[in-house]
Amino acid sequence: MKLKSILIALILLLVPAVLTVSGFVLPPVYSDTFMGELSCKVRLLEETPSPRIILLGGSAVAFGVDSTLMERELKGFHVVNFGMYAAIGTSVMLDLSESHLRNGDIVIVIPEQNAQTLTDSFDPSVMWQGLDGASGLLADLPRGKLGKLLGAFPTFAAGKLDYILSASRPEPTGVYRRASFNEHGDIGVPCVQNEMPEGFDASTPIVFDTSLPDETFLTRLNSYASAARKKGAAVWYAICPMNALAVTGEAVPDDFCNALYTALEVPIIGDPNDSVMDPAWFYDTNFHLNTSGKTVYTRQLIGAIKAMLGDPSPVHIELPQMPTLAHLPAFRGDDSDAACFLYDGSAVIGLTEEGLEREKLVIPSTHDGEAVLSITRGAFSSAAHLRELTVQPNIRTVSDGAVSGCNSLERIVFTNDVPSSCRVGQGLLEDCEAKLYVPAASLSAYRTDYFWSVYGSSLLPITADGE
Repeated sequence: MKLKSILIALILLLVPAVLTVSGFVLPPVYSDTFMGELSCKVRLLEETPSPRIILLGGSAVAFGVDSTLMERELKGFHVVNFGMYAAIGTSVMLDLSESHLRNGDIVIVIPEQNAQTLTDSFDPSVMWQGLDGASGLLADLPRGKLGKLLGAFPTFAAGKLDYILSASRPEPTGVYRRASFNEHGDIGVPCVQNEMPEGFDASTPIVFDTSLPDETFLTRLNSYASAARKKGAAVWYAICPMNALAVTGEAVPDDFCNALYTALEVPIIGDPNDSVMDPAWFYDTNFHLNTSGKTVYTRQLIGAIKAMLGDPSPVHIELPQMPTLAHLPAFRGDDSDAACFLYDGSAVIGLTEEGLEREKLVIPSTHDGEAVLSITRGAFSSAAHLRELTVQPNIRTVSDGAVSGCNSLERIVFTNDVPSSCRVGQGLLEDCEAKLYVPAASLSAYRTDYFWSVYGSSLLPITADGE
């Protein structure tokens, strides 16, 4: 009995030690992923000479600005694109940059128009991927974030150890990888045209909610601006690019900005209405511009900066030709359950009486000759018996709350080998405790994918026997 107690005690001591070594001592495994760029951006901020224009925000900034064009038009400034990923929050980017500000810098804060970036939201599980091999960045984060990071550390360290023991590492393809960033921190690879079904991502509607940003975010941004002014730097706020098709609600950009004026201690630059752009200028989300759209937004932003600087010179950037919307390839799959669903065009919006009685359902690829492309919010809220839902590769977007209230649901099976082909928001599992199953060979790709990485702990492999 005594020996058993000793062994248990040793195990309890050994596990934390192994996880600590895995997390902080072993070589990084996430350095080639999208989040692997985080430490590179901090280093770029450290090494770029002043005066600088620092563009700070989420991935809308990374996809939305051509820094080379900005440097050409704004003589004497060096441009640093300090936009990263909405899931780690705008406040993290403020934390990581504040100590590096210098006299003469201009910081333009460009958060995405949603609660994730206009609050103190912070996803520690995604953040650890950016901290892999760059733990020194922890020194710039406040104590409150360190507590959340500590809670997520065991899962991160165990996952990293699994990669090390299997002699593998995430090898992302496509645009969402560190190699896609250029020397300024922009996404530098070509993004040709809008790839979203119907031209927008229904899972992330855009609302000009005047209650956003929240008080915590406003307080943090104002304190950041105060610290910047003490160093001789300026902080401005700009509205990010957003897909006009995704904008909902009665409020307009001017309503949102008017509410900001009373709460922010920084100027808001540019005409906010110009940031609501035609869907043809976007790439794969309602905030990510394609290469042509990037030129359009950069041109607008330069004009706003020149106005603030009192520079009357014109912007010498020609407007590009508007791209055409991409044609989605046809997919034919299992349509045996097509009669169990209710539709609105290409979207699944609910279940028929037959569907409400089923325990297993497969979202069809087509219905009455029309492709099925998306699942709307609340589509399965009345499915009291549903235990397993299979989503085929034809589905391009799943709205937040699509399975909300579906308390019996245990498994959502995504059969697509390419995670980025299906857009999901941050609320996919809102009010639902189902696990997400994906092809075993693509599990690593899902766990490090831009859209899916926030569900890392809920992602499991589909095995040969389907379990």
